[in-house]
Amino acid sequence: MVRTKVIIDTDAGIDDALAIFMALEAHKKKELEVIAITTVQGNTQVHHVNANVQRILHTAGLMEVPVYGGAYKSLVKPWDHSRQTHHGTDGFGDASLPPLVPAPAPLQNQHAVWGLLSLVKKFPNEVVVAALGPLTNLALAINLDPSFTSNLLGLYVMGGNTTGLGNVSSAAEFNFECDPEAAKVVLEETCIPIHLTPWEATLYPGALPYTVRNELGQTNGPNAELLNKIEARNLEQREFFDKWLSCDGLAVAWMIDDIKSGKLQQGSSHLDKNDEENCLVTAVKSCYASVELSGEITRGQMVIDHLQKAHQKPNIIFMDDVNSPRYVQYLQMAFGGQF
Repeated sequence: MVRTKVIIDTDAGIDDALAIFMALEAHKKKELEVIAITTVQGNTQVHHVNANVQRILHTAGLMEVPVYGGAYKSLVKPWDHSRQTHHGTDGFGDASLPPLVPAPAPLQNQHAVWGLLSLVKKFPNEVVVAALGPLTNLALAINLDPSFTSNLLGLYVMGGNTTGLGNVSSAAEFNFECDPEAAKVVLEETCIPIHLTPWEATLYPGALPYTVRNELGQTNGPNAELLNKIEARNLEQREFFDKWLSCDGLAVAWMIDDIKSGKLQQGSSHLDKNDEENCLVTAVKSCYASVELSGEITRGQMVIDHLQKAHQKPNIIFMDDVNSPRYVQYLQMAFGGQF
């Protein structure tokens, strides 16, 4: 059986590490094939992102997965990394991790954007992209080849907001505010519906008690060991949220769940009465959305056309509710435990 091919585009912060481990464990179980990881600045500068991805692959024992270095700044306005403190300055919680032995394989010679374009061209309608950071690489790929997304099997994005609730600002979610021009390009010019995990899904149905995180952290193995180290400061201080959030993990779990169920191959986002028990995502909404660029306060906010005033067909399918017990199973897998 041919496995669905996956490319992960990431800014490799703490929750990215969790999400990547989840995908790599699915790769090991032959549920999908991770054919590349592309990097982008966001949670930290891109050279830190590159190193973090290499550490994840080293920890997972999958150093053969190619890594493509990507965009080091946003399309228009450079991002001020000091505005983000949740992931530390290096994206991995400033955990003072030891050097990797043996040394990781070098990055691919191609830039991430060319890597995306060439791999999708090589495997048309076979590749799913999971975009976990700012959408700079994807926007550049679309600008270079407007047909890029028409050759994707699927696109899963963690980013944006559905109610005007922000995190890094009062009105915008981090990934979209980090590069709002890129987010606008991707939302408005992608040729297939985007499976989008918004900030609200991670904050409410996807949030879990810290007791669950503590139990996950007791898993024996290298995945859990690294995740515990890079998240140690946040788990100790708990200064950001009263529940444990794992934003990128939720987006990747949705992707894996859809791949396993065959929904992508069927071209269906329909949820039937059995989905609440058998699927991760139990409620979705389809709508048209864009991104605000000019607002003094609302720059980077995802704007949904609830009243259909734009007369545009839906471009996103966003997660609205989650089967929490099933999500915990995916998290157990990411930490190195059994699904």
